[in-house]
Amino acid sequence: AMADKERPTILIFLTDGQPTQGVTDGAQIVANVKQASRGNVRLFAFGIGDDVNAVLLDTLSQENRGVTAYVRQGQRIDEEVSAFYAKVSTPVLADLKLDWGGMSVSDVYPDPLPDLFVGSQLVLVGRYASRSSGPAQVKLSGVVNGSPQTFTYGDLTFRSSGGADFIPRLWATRKIGYLLNQIRLRGEDKETIAQIVTLAVRYGIATPYTSFLVDERAQTEAGRQQIIGVQATAMPKAASGGAAPGMGGGVGAA
Repeated sequence: AMADKERPTILIFLTDGQPTQGVTDGAQIVANVKQASRGNVRLFAFGIGDDVNAVLLDTLSQENRGVTAYVRQGQRIDEEVSAFYAKVSTPVLADLKLDWGGMSVSDVYPDPLPDLFVGSQLVLVGRYASRSSGPAQVKLSGVVNGSPQTFTYGDLTFRSSGGADFIPRLWATRKIGYLLNQIRLRGEDKETIAQIVTLAVRYGIATPYTSFLVDERAQTEAGRQQIIGVQATAMPKAASGGAAPGMGGGVGAA
């Protein structure tokens, strides 16, 4: 209620994220903040301590176009906050929007797009229909110091197949993370769990709903095969992306 209706407002939320009084349901807290917040408000959460409700803090930051930082016990909170303020006090581009130029795009993460600050970058993953492959022009728009700005990228080509192997799995990892977050906040449902399992099996990603066994077959002295089950955790390869006003990217068949 104290936030100005017109001026950009930054809320810094220092907490362990563990609700103990009043409304204690994480999903309801997220809904309450969403209802009370305005488009000019950005929420940045600082998780303090070793027992932090990271799901709640990450969701609050993401849905209010902010980011989350964590301070472990023994770290200087004032130093972390000072470094954070130096970064966010000068947004490079706010209220980001992407115009895909008529392409059929879905399952894009992160959603909503966060603001870009000094020294930060935005890695965006999503899916597009194969019929949309070919040359494309993408426009990135936002606000710089109160003035609208648009950056046009017309030298892009979206492949119909192929590309770097890590891209589909990176997208699947982000999608699974989003779905798991929804379950933690709102509870389980069969449809969401089915989506997680389908993605996990297809892309080899370990989740709370799937497990993977690697079979090693070795000949014993008696000539018989011995099968050893080893639980394996599949992790996506590292990837990097571009930040405004430059744009980088890649395409992998998903």
